[in-house]
Amino acid sequence: MSRQSDRLAKSPAEITPERRRRVSRRGAIVVLAALVMVIMVALVAFAVDIGYVLKVETDSHRAVDAAALAGAGKLIDGETAARTAAIEYLVRNPIGYQQTIEVGNLQQKITEFMASHGANLQLQYGVWNAAAVGPGGTKGDLVLTNDRPSAIRVSLTHTGHPYFFGRLLGKTAFDVTSEAVATYQPRDIMLVLDFSASMNDDSELKSIGQGGLTKTAIVANQQQIYADLGSPKYGSMVFTPVSISSTNKTTIKNTLGIKNVAYPYANGSWDEYIDYVISSSEQPAAAGYQKKYGYLTLINYWLDKHPSFADTNSLWKTSAQPMATMQDATGVFVDYLKGVDCEDRLGLAVYDYTDGNAKLETGLTTNLDLTADITDARQAGHYHDYTNIAAGMAKARTELVTKARPGAYRMMVLMTDGQANFYNGQVNETAANNAVITEATAAKNAGIKIMTISLGAAADANIMQQVADITGGKHFNVPGGTGGVDQYKNALIQTFRSIADDRPLKIVR
Repeated sequence: MSRQSDRLAKSPAEITPERRRRVSRRGAIVVLAALVMVIMVALVAFAVDIGYVLKVETDSHRAVDAAALAGAGKLIDGETAARTAAIEYLVRNPIGYQQTIEVGNLQQKITEFMASHGANLQLQYGVWNAAAVGPGGTKGDLVLTNDRPSAIRVSLTHTGHPYFFGRLLGKTAFDVTSEAVATYQPRDIMLVLDFSASMNDDSELKSIGQGGLTKTAIVANQQQIYADLGSPKYGSMVFTPVSISSTNKTTIKNTLGIKNVAYPYANGSWDEYIDYVISSSEQPAAAGYQKKYGYLTLINYWLDKHPSFADTNSLWKTSAQPMATMQDATGVFVDYLKGVDCEDRLGLAVYDYTDGNAKLETGLTTNLDLTADITDARQAGHYHDYTNIAAGMAKARTELVTKARPGAYRMMVLMTDGQANFYNGQVNETAANNAVITEATAAKNAGIKIMTISLGAAADANIMQQVADITGGKHFNVPGGTGGVDQYKNALIQTFRSIADDRPLKIVR
């Protein structure tokens, strides 16, 4: 008989206890393995559903955040534009099972989205109050208003997401709810403006032929300056210069009827004006006005030789270029900031001051009109002739570092129409340029973005580009063209508008 037959033939009494235990364990393991497999399958199913729920929640939060930021960015154009942008970005950021949007079917997908989820979408507009107490005792709340809102709340309950295995337990679908509030981040902005004497160069006879400026355009601008001054009368002088061949000052003054007329300003004189017109090395000679006397050459004399407020204290009233264009652009900038009340603050630093450095005309303030008013009351070369750009940057940086609000976005707007040429009390272009780069680095380290503007063909666009690049800002080049003395007015105003519209957006909840 085979061994197998022998084993089968053994009676139960012949099976040892040890063998019985082995057989028993084998059966228990099979049962346990089956039970573990059931548990593992349940856990995998549970993990799949939980993973999908978490993915949908992440998608929803991302989409609502994007929608709030997009809506806040468009609030400047009104609530309708903000709503349109918010909905578009909800659709552009698929949630769960949604398909990626193609360019050609965006409007169709928006329509489908609103049909499915529009009833569960809420958009609210207002002003974010960080000090308020929100729902549940949270810090900060949206104060609803339709009067120039600067913040938007997007709330969305996205419904109908299917469970994969949860339906075995009677759970077929789930919903997710997300909410976000986005606002413009308040900005603390320092304008750093060039008030050097070159800021009236485009109104001077020396600029004929430069940057497309024609003699006709410059003469017309000087006639406007004369009108801005109130068309003053001195003796028998007229606007268009009259030739006087004599070089005798008494004869010339008698001919012009100004011998007994007091010179109208603190510095300068009739004698100096006459020398200026007679000289073959001064601007009138180069422009064809040598030995020609009239308000045209008199205004040119003031712009060229005595532009400061201490010398000729009424030139701030005039449309001397590009100073007047900068003043207009500053006014537009301020109006734009006021148009969307986002708690911005504005300050003004100018270069150069009487010591050759810079002056803080006004620190950071919510009185935005103050900056425009001060700028309007200044003139080219108001304090000093030269260009110490670094000094203006340093003055503005100090104000931002010491006075900017903790949560504010720090920005500097730096403009020049020339080249840095003054540093440490003397004319030194190399040192002046090196100082500009040093200041740009200091601004970067202080978290200050600098937006730079090169105004006119004579401006050093290269160094202004470097400053913008170092700080993560943007450089705007307004070189001018052939349209006359106000040739770049529209371009400069648009530049200031672009900077005013560069509002950092921020999710506050």
